[in-house]
Amino acid sequence: MGYHVEEPTEMFESVRYNTKTTPVLREAMQKKVKEIAVRIEDREGRMKRIRDEYQIDSERLAALVIQFKNKNSNFVSYQAQGDGSRDTIVPAGVIANIIREREMIDSERGQIRKLELVLRNLPETELYNDPRTGEVKSRQPLHQLTDDELEFLGF
Repeated sequence: MGYHVEEPTEMFESVRYNTKTTPVLREAMQKKVKEIAVRIEDREGRMKRIRDEYQIDSERLAALVIQFKNKNSNFVSYQAQGDGSRDTIVPAGVIANIIREREMIDSERGQIRKLELVLRNLPETELYNDPRTGEVKSRQPLHQLTDDELEFLGF
Protein backbone atom coordinates (compact mmCIF):
# COMPACT_ATOMS: atom_id res chain seq x y z
CA MET A 1 0.00 0.00 0.00
CA GLY A 2 1.42 3.38 -0.99
CA TYR A 3 1.08 6.76 0.61
CA HIS A 4 0.67 10.14 -1.04
CA VAL A 5 1.83 13.33 0.62
CA GLU A 6 0.16 16.44 -0.74
CA GLU A 7 2.33 19.02 1.02
CA PRO A 8 5.80 17.52 1.65
CA THR A 9 7.11 20.81 3.07
CA GLU A 10 4.73 20.46 6.01
CA MET A 11 6.60 17.34 7.07
CA PHE A 12 9.70 19.43 7.77
CA GLU A 13 8.22 22.53 9.40
CA SER A 14 9.50 21.62 12.86
CA VAL A 15 12.98 20.63 11.64
CA ARG A 16 15.48 23.37 12.48
CA TYR A 17 18.38 22.33 10.29
CA ASN A 18 19.44 25.89 9.51
CA THR A 19 19.95 27.02 13.13
CA LYS A 20 23.51 26.60 14.39
CA THR A 21 25.25 27.62 17.60
CA THR A 22 28.40 29.73 17.63
CA PRO A 23 30.82 26.85 18.44
CA VAL A 24 29.37 24.68 15.65
CA LEU A 25 29.48 27.56 13.19
CA ARG A 26 33.00 28.57 14.25
CA GLU A 27 34.26 24.99 13.75
CA ALA A 28 32.70 24.75 10.28
CA MET A 29 34.13 28.11 9.26
CA GLN A 30 37.63 27.24 10.48
CA LYS A 31 37.44 23.96 8.57
CA LYS A 32 36.35 25.83 5.44
CA VAL A 33 39.25 28.29 5.77
CA LYS A 34 41.68 25.35 5.91
CA GLU A 35 40.05 23.70 2.86
CA ILE A 36 40.27 26.89 0.84
CA ALA A 37 43.91 27.40 1.87
CA VAL A 38 44.72 23.88 0.64
CA ARG A 39 42.98 24.66 -2.68
CA ILE A 40 45.07 27.80 -3.04
CA GLU A 41 48.27 25.82 -2.44
CA ASP A 42 47.20 23.28 -5.09
CA ARG A 43 46.50 26.03 -7.61
CA GLU A 44 49.84 27.71 -6.92
CA GLY A 45 51.58 24.36 -7.33
CA ARG A 46 49.87 23.80 -10.71
CA MET A 47 50.84 27.28 -11.83
CA LYS A 48 54.46 26.69 -10.79
CA ARG A 49 54.59 23.39 -12.70
CA ILE A 50 53.16 25.05 -15.82
CA ARG A 51 55.60 27.94 -15.56
CA ASP A 52 58.52 25.52 -15.10
CA GLU A 53 57.40 23.35 -18.02
CA TYR A 54 57.19 26.29 -20.44
CA GLN A 55 60.13 28.18 -18.90
CA ILE A 56 58.03 31.22 -18.04
CA ASP A 57 59.64 33.64 -15.60
CA SER A 58 57.85 36.64 -14.10
CA GLU A 59 58.96 39.07 -16.80
CA ARG A 60 57.94 36.75 -19.61
CA LEU A 61 54.64 35.94 -17.92
CA ALA A 62 53.77 39.63 -17.68
CA ALA A 63 54.55 40.14 -21.37
CA LEU A 64 52.58 37.04 -22.42
CA VAL A 65 49.56 38.04 -20.32
CA ILE A 66 49.56 41.50 -21.89
CA GLN A 67 49.86 39.98 -25.35
CA PHE A 68 47.10 37.46 -24.57
CA LYS A 69 44.73 40.14 -23.35
CA ASN A 70 45.42 42.32 -26.38
CA LYS A 71 44.75 39.56 -28.91
CA ASN A 72 41.96 37.97 -26.87
CA SER A 73 42.23 34.67 -28.70
CA ASN A 74 42.55 31.15 -27.35
CA PHE A 75 43.98 29.79 -30.60
CA VAL A 76 47.23 31.77 -30.86
CA SER A 77 50.62 30.53 -29.71
CA TYR A 78 53.17 33.03 -28.49
CA GLN A 79 56.88 32.97 -29.19
CA ALA A 80 59.40 33.97 -26.56
CA GLN A 81 59.50 37.69 -25.85
CA GLY A 82 62.74 39.30 -26.98
CA ASP A 83 65.20 36.78 -25.52
CA GLY A 84 66.50 34.36 -28.15
CA SER A 85 67.52 31.73 -25.58
CA ARG A 86 63.86 31.12 -24.70
CA ASP A 87 62.35 29.97 -27.96
CA THR A 88 59.69 27.65 -26.54
CA ILE A 89 56.19 28.16 -27.83
CA VAL A 90 53.62 28.90 -25.19
CA PRO A 91 50.05 28.02 -26.24
CA ALA A 92 47.42 30.66 -25.53
CA GLY A 93 45.47 28.09 -23.52
CA VAL A 94 48.37 27.88 -21.07
CA ILE A 95 48.31 31.64 -20.54
CA ALA A 96 44.51 31.56 -20.22
CA ASN A 97 44.87 28.79 -17.64
CA ILE A 98 47.41 30.80 -15.63
CA ILE A 99 45.17 33.87 -15.74
CA ARG A 100 42.14 31.86 -14.64
CA GLU A 101 44.05 30.15 -11.81
CA ARG A 102 45.23 33.57 -10.58
CA GLU A 103 41.64 34.88 -10.65
CA MET A 104 40.46 31.85 -8.68
CA ILE A 105 43.24 32.30 -6.13
CA ASP A 106 42.28 35.96 -5.69
CA SER A 107 38.63 34.96 -5.24
CA GLU A 108 39.50 32.25 -2.71
CA ARG A 109 41.72 34.63 -0.75
CA GLY A 110 38.74 37.01 -0.61
CA GLN A 111 36.59 34.18 0.76
CA ILE A 112 39.21 33.48 3.44
CA ARG A 113 39.35 37.17 4.41
CA LYS A 114 35.56 37.30 4.72
CA LEU A 115 35.38 34.08 6.75
CA GLU A 116 38.13 35.30 9.08
CA LEU A 117 36.30 38.61 9.53
CA VAL A 118 33.11 36.79 10.48
CA LEU A 119 35.05 34.44 12.78
CA ARG A 120 36.59 37.38 14.63
CA ASN A 121 33.19 38.96 15.14
CA LEU A 122 31.12 35.93 16.13
CA PRO A 123 29.80 36.54 19.64
CA GLU A 124 30.36 33.84 22.25
CA THR A 125 27.33 34.88 24.29
CA GLU A 126 24.31 37.12 23.92
CA LEU A 127 22.18 38.84 26.52
CA TYR A 128 18.43 38.33 26.74
CA ASN A 129 15.62 39.10 29.14
CA ASP A 130 14.14 36.11 30.91
CA PRO A 131 10.44 36.19 29.95
CA ARG A 132 9.27 35.10 33.40
CA THR A 133 11.46 37.22 35.66
CA GLY A 134 12.65 40.01 33.35
CA GLU A 135 16.19 39.32 34.58
CA VAL A 136 18.99 39.90 32.07
CA LYS A 137 20.75 36.61 31.40
CA SER A 138 23.39 35.31 29.03
CA ARG A 139 23.08 32.45 26.56
CA GLN A 140 24.79 30.92 23.59
CA PRO A 141 23.71 32.70 20.40
CA LEU A 142 21.88 30.87 17.63
CA HIS A 143 22.57 31.75 14.00
CA GLN A 144 20.09 31.28 11.16
CA LEU A 145 21.85 30.24 7.95
CA THR A 146 20.49 30.10 4.43
CA ASP A 147 20.62 26.87 2.45
CA ASP A 148 23.49 28.26 0.35
CA GLU A 149 25.48 29.15 3.47
CA LEU A 150 24.85 25.68 4.91
CA GLU A 151 26.03 24.06 1.71
CA PHE A 152 29.11 26.31 1.50
CA LEU A 153 30.10 25.43 5.06
CA GLY A 154 29.50 21.72 4.52
CA PHE A 155 26.48 21.14 6.77
